[in-house]
Amino acid sequence: MRVLLVVKSKFMESLGVMYLSAVVKKSGNECRIISLSEAYKTCSDTSWSPDVIGFSIMTGDLDKFKDLHNELTHLKYLYEFRDPPKFIVGGPDPSFFPDGYSWTDEIVRGEGENWINQFLTKNNVATYNNIDDIPWPSRDDFPNMKVRDFITSRGCPYNTCHYCYNEKWMKLFPEYEKVRIRDSKDVVAEIKFVHPEYVYFQDSVFGINMDWMKEFAEEYPQIPYQCHLRPEMVTEERVKLLKKSNCVAVRMALESASDRLREMVGRKMSLNTVCAAAELLKKEGIQIMLQNILSLPESTIEDDLETLEFNIKCKPDYSWSSIYVPYPGTKLGDWCKEKGYYKGNYENITDSFFDKSVLEFSEKHKEQVYCLQKIFAFCVEMKMMPDLKDLTVENLPKLIHKVMRKVGDNRLYAGLL
Repeated sequence: MRVLLVVKSKFMESLGVMYLSAVVKKSGNECRIISLSEAYKTCSDTSWSPDVIGFSIMTGDLDKFKDLHNELTHLKYLYEFRDPPKFIVGGPDPSFFPDGYSWTDEIVRGEGENWINQFLTKNNVATYNNIDDIPWPSRDDFPNMKVRDFITSRGCPYNTCHYCYNEKWMKLFPEYEKVRIRDSKDVVAEIKFVHPEYVYFQDSVFGINMDWMKEFAEEYPQIPYQCHLRPEMVTEERVKLLKKSNCVAVRMALESASDRLREMVGRKMSLNTVCAAAELLKKEGIQIMLQNILSLPESTIEDDLETLEFNIKCKPDYSWSSIYVPYPGTKLGDWCKEKGYYKGNYENITDSFFDKSVLEFSEKHKEQVYCLQKIFAFCVEMKMMPDLKDLTVENLPKLIHKVMRKVGDNRLYAGLL
């Protein structure tokens, strides 16, 4: 059989569908991964007609894939001269909200490796019960990538962030252990086989187990890499192991400098913990991306400026900021709906967290936060607090020009893409 897997974009590797592609190929079938923009042209080419078309869908992207499905069902050759292809949807959105997918043939909820293998082989026995049994992701459809993505574990040990789906995931799929960690030797063997220029570990939290981390640091082939850490995890011992294995950058989430707002989102660590973590990493020459969420429910523009001020104090190499989106099904998203902070529908959820806030703030507040997000990283780089009166869409081009002129180069992004 021929399986076509469609993702929103191929700007970076999509590990979920790459794992599925490897399983499809291992079962003796053909597989291709393409982007949403390539799908219609690819399916119009009769030289490679798919028997199965799978969509990997994030919340906010449903309409795009539904429109593509409607376009593809009007390709006459797919239906008039052969059996029509099966349409399958998977990914986070169908897993949590299957009711929106009555238009498709099959819905894959949760992890898809066993499902797709059973679907193709007609074998009801689960093949991939152990995380180390799953074949390495197929990278054939992502050639010439300087940055290669890997994952050493599935799950998150914290499971307390109220803006995240992890808590609901564990309730929906109790058959999965909270955290499953790959054998360090298998991880290292995969990386040596791929031999990338740069490695990005996509784990929710990297190197959870210290014994694993010690083994990894001994075996890893010294290819520069970046990973995600919680500030609470950053100890001197762990940082030395990161340095030994050639970690060059770490992403850590602050979210907000407001104690009240961090409590709301379930990030209860102190600001001192964040500062201490940053100091330990900087001491070993490891770059830091500090991640922040603006426009949280019940926040003020002063709260977000306080977050900016703390970033300036903390001196990360790059300050990343997004605008809060009340994703349905998350604890905080459902709370926003219940309290009236979000009055839109599920269908109104955006596929971007850089647009104006969808919460019930004043238009002035939304505009100020939107402008602050656009200049946040530059302000941290230049240790510059903007004047509130300048945070308007009308003034935004001048404001961006002002901070860009002060920055004067591309140091903000070096090594942190």
